[in-house]
Amino acid sequence: MLKLTRRIGETIYIGDTVCLTVYDKLCYHVMLGVLAPPSIPVRLHGVPLRAAVLGDGAHFYLLTLLSQDHFTVGEAEVEVSFRNSYSGFLGLRNRLVKIGIEAPRWITVDREEVYVRKLLESGRQPPDVTMSEWMLGANLSVSSRAAA
Repeated sequence: MLKLTRRIGETIYIGDTVCLTVYDKLCYHVMLGVLAPPSIPVRLHGVPLRAAVLGDGAHFYLLTLLSQDHFTVGEAEVEVSFRNSYSGFLGLRNRLVKIGIEAPRWITVDREEVYVRKLLESGRQPPDVTMSEWMLGANLSVSSRAAA
């Protein structure tokens, strides 16, 4: 199992088609955003999840998970773990989320910065907007509507 540590707004790519972004971390749970094509099912505890369908046809899932929870994205098993943070202590260490991914050998798993570097080295065009930038923009638009 590959274990990566991510902060809020940071992304992991599973293969070339699935993006997994840490959306938010609160005291006892973490919110993950998963962007996947319609052909890849996302299951939480074995139950298929219903997705929000984006304009380009991609499916978006927003999962709220406790530490040690797990879900599957296609053939990859994803587990999250983190330390509980309590009000009054906002240290940077408590904002970290460990993500363990177990996938077949033929599926690559990369941090966003490594994925973009590999695309550039292979001559392919990286996305215009990274997943973490897209999530930040989506969060700002929702927050501004909620504040109005």
